Amino acid sequence: MNYNAISIQPTTEVFSLNSGLFLLEQLWKALRLEKKFKQLLPRKKKSRGINQINKFKSLIFSFAIGNDSLSDIDDLRDDPIFTQVIGGTTSSTSMGDFLRSFGNRHVEKLQDALMESVIELRLALFPHDKKFIITMDSTPHEHYAKKMEGLAYNYKDMWCLDSQNAYDQYGFSYLFDLRSGNTYSANESELWVHRLYSKIPKAMDRFFRADSAYSKHIVLKGLGIKNVSYAIALKDNIGAYVRRKNKNLITWKKTKLQFFDSNECEVAMGLYPIKNLGNLRVVFIRAPKKDQQLNLLDDPSESGYRHYSIVTNIDSFDMNEEEIIDFYRQRSTAENYIREQKYGYDFLHFPCKRLKANKVFGLAGTISHNLMRALSFMMDQKEKRVRGKNGKRKTVIQLGYYAKKIRTKLINIAGKIVCSARKMKLRLTRHNWEVYEKIMCKITNTKQRYVPYKTLSELFNNRITGTTNLAMSPRADTGP
Repeated sequence: MNYNAISIQPTTEVFSLNSGLFLLEQLWKALRLEKKFKQLLPRKKKSRGINQINKFKSLIFSFAIGNDSLSDIDDLRDDPIFTQVIGGTTSSTSMGDFLRSFGNRHVEKLQDALMESVIELRLALFPHDKKFIITMDSTPHEHYAKKMEGLAYNYKDMWCLDSQNAYDQYGFSYLFDLRSGNTYSANESELWVHRLYSKIPKAMDRFFRADSAYSKHIVLKGLGIKNVSYAIALKDNIGAYVRRKNKNLITWKKTKLQFFDSNECEVAMGLYPIKNLGNLRVVFIRAPKKDQQLNLLDDPSESGYRHYSIVTNIDSFDMNEEEIIDFYRQRSTAENYIREQKYGYDFLHFPCKRLKANKVFGLAGTISHNLMRALSFMMDQKEKRVRGKNGKRKTVIQLGYYAKKIRTKLINIAGKIVCSARKMKLRLTRHNWEVYEKIMCKITNTKQRYVPYKTLSELFNNRITGTTNLAMSPRADTGP
């Protein structure tokens, strides 16, 4: 028999290519997201069709499947799992009208709900980790349309929209603010810092890191008021000014850190005097320039080196210069998460002409990203051997996966649909069934550790004042 010969035959059995929507539905219920988002959506204008929360849910789940435009929603009408989970079907036209129905207040409430929901999710998954390390950054979204609201040329001469994003150390997204393409990177960042750290419990160890665009005095002041430890790069001209101020105090010392593709780096520390903020600690790192011809009037300590400066309010007893630089350099992981949303959820393009509608589209995609990220932590994590700073090899466990892997292993899985006794049954291969059973156990554990944001906030406030609710504490502190 020729086993390489493949023939096609029809069948009357019903299949779905997106069995993983079952897991997303269970996680959606475990986190009580329907209750959280339902009251924030605009009122429905017509009585026919599915309700508003199911439209919003269908957009979120569409992102998880891998769809990258509103027209792809039309193709999901034939998927029985999607129809069952959503409770009906909707069209791309109806979805466009839904996105355009949002007002400014709706968008503002939706952004607050995003922050609260991801804090709930983060504390349910990692209750023992008391560090909240937020990295904020902006990114352009290049377009080729002409009539889309908000499109403008940025400083790189790119015709685009721009967004401001904030991620924690686990890759969860707390902020997606879509705006005009010619907006300065850190514009209104002090407002987002205030809103975000007003929601993160004060009992947590809160950190912040960002590039030089966020080194504004008002941002530093806001972080200080919120008792947030930060490490933010300084602009080159400000760094040079601080080095001149500390010229007689700076002592350079060799370091094993590599910077600017050089292993001959040196580190030092100085003070940055700012009115109303006092003297802030600044960490410097420099590397010698290669094949650089100096002028006679140039200062060799400046012109002969490439410098980088980081302002921080972290005491030298808590982190030395090298640890500050290591901590700041981990900011680069935010670039990976931005790239993940651009290419994994197609944030390269937005479907509507109105900026407000596109902002809601992006917020739905961000919620989907957080749910998928949560599922990735429930998968079996990969172990690999890496070389540490001391030169010795060690075993590390990868924490989480990106969208492509999650879709391949969990979401885009074929399953057979059997309907009997008014119930739908999903039949999977033995291997996929075992994987789903493990994920379901972890979703159940997450549900047991879930604490609503209001209760969570009260609990942490009680801990600060010393009146901890003992009945609630074990639930919030149970290990994963």
